[in-house]
Amino acid sequence: MKKAITLLLLAVCASFSYGQIKPLPKPEAYFSAIIVSDIEASITWYSTSFGFTVLNKVVSEERGFKQANLQCGMILIELIELTSSLSPKNLLKNHPKKTKIEGFFKFGFLVSKFEKWVTHLKQLKVEFYGSVVTDPNSKKKNGVS
Repeated sequence: MKKAITLLLLAVCASFSYGQIKPLPKPEAYFSAIIVSDIEASITWYSTSFGFTVLNKVVSEERGFKQANLQCGMILIELIELTSSLSPKNLLKNHPKKTKIEGFFKFGFLVSKFEKWVTHLKQLKVEFYGSVVTDPNSKKKNGVS
């Protein structure tokens, strides 16, 4: 009987303390980090194409990297140029054309006036590797570049 009361007491205490745990707030998108081959060209592209501004830059020759933080509205992008990075083109040169590397695949911007953005990017001679498609479920348009 003493064991049953002890177990019951432990169960009540455990459920009471579990009930006191408050759920964590939901995470929000904050920034994306992108490894690039030419940081200055990438800064120019994001600034010209989307209106990003440079918040700061860090260059560490001894550690082999250059970094720039850019912002456009609530979107933050960290561009990183590494002396030790490998290009997907070189890694995949002996593989079929549509082979992908596991890991980061894409990120997107939510924009209004989608067609005007497509026109803007085409005027800047952004190379599109696909076309504009409409998702059959969400009915949202996506541009593949």
